[in-house]
Amino acid sequence: MFVRLFHYFALRPYWIALLITGLLLFWMLLSPAESLLSEAQTAANQENLPKVQTTHFKPQKMTKFLTLYGRSEANSRAVIRAEIAGEIVGVSTKKGRYVKRNAGLANIEKNELPQRLAQTEGLLAERLLNYKAVKSLNDKGLQGRVRLAEVNSLLLAAKTGVKQLQLQLERTNIVAPFSGILQEQFAEQGDYLQVGDAIFSLENIDPIVIRGDATEHYINQLKLGQNISATLLSGEKISGKISYIASFADPKSSTFRIEAEFPNPDFKIFSGISAKLSIPLYPVEAIYVSPSALAMDEQGNLGIKLVKDGIVVFKGINLVEADNDGAWLSGFEGSVDIITLGQGFVKPGDRVEAIAVEK
Repeated sequence: MFVRLFHYFALRPYWIALLITGLLLFWMLLSPAESLLSEAQTAANQENLPKVQTTHFKPQKMTKFLTLYGRSEANSRAVIRAEIAGEIVGVSTKKGRYVKRNAGLANIEKNELPQRLAQTEGLLAERLLNYKAVKSLNDKGLQGRVRLAEVNSLLLAAKTGVKQLQLQLERTNIVAPFSGILQEQFAEQGDYLQVGDAIFSLENIDPIVIRGDATEHYINQLKLGQNISATLLSGEKISGKISYIASFADPKSSTFRIEAEFPNPDFKIFSGISAKLSIPLYPVEAIYVSPSALAMDEQGNLGIKLVKDGIVVFKGINLVEADNDGAWLSGFEGSVDIITLGQGFVKPGDRVEAIAVEK
């Protein structure tokens, strides 16, 4: 039977052509090739999506700090000078020593001052008796007012002379005007001093003052008495309060000087050392990322690249603060998936395959 069919179609080849044509039409109506091609293209596109690494971040509460770099200095400083001319006959302390207020530092020769004071005090006693006698007669109407005024003037002159000599004698004893450390000594025993010659310099470093310079952007956020911390070069951290805020800016730097006082009862913190000041300003919700995750858009705005529903999105951010290891960023309404690896090879709007990793 098959042999006869074969001979039948062999003698009539147009039936074979019709059969092949029918099969092709049937295959084209079912469109299996297009379906396969579409599936192949979809698979190829999925396989060719760029891969990026993302990390899930959730904003957390932190405090925005203003960081300034400053230098310590004495709370008060004075140069102690001679108030009377004469030779230094004794020095009772040395530089580098701590002295209390009114402690004796040196003595200047008194010369004839004690004798002059005794003489003037005797003259004062005489004129006081004379004044009392004239006053008694004046009260009885036996002495005129002119004479009373004359003896009163002489009495006042004697009192002034006594006071001046007593003050000169006091000035022969050089004392500390406040408690502090003697930093420098300008004169030694045996030196002859004129009025105004320097003898010692005195510094009070308890509390110690650390000063810094704040820009006009932050100056209105600072207040007297505000808490502040300082980190010394040794790594030690100390706490204090703002004690001074300048009301005018430096014309060269356009910054405002601020000062903060820190307790220093053991005098371990010297004047002239560098320190980093940290001033808390306000609370903020932010995330902490590596600097490598930061990016910029075509307009030069700072931000980061996110992956949302498989699409790259650029998000502008606010830089709260930064350190050597990373940066605190704010401006997020909730959790985000930030591209932490591969952001340089994709742009906003690209479809990507995100591979999530832990922080």
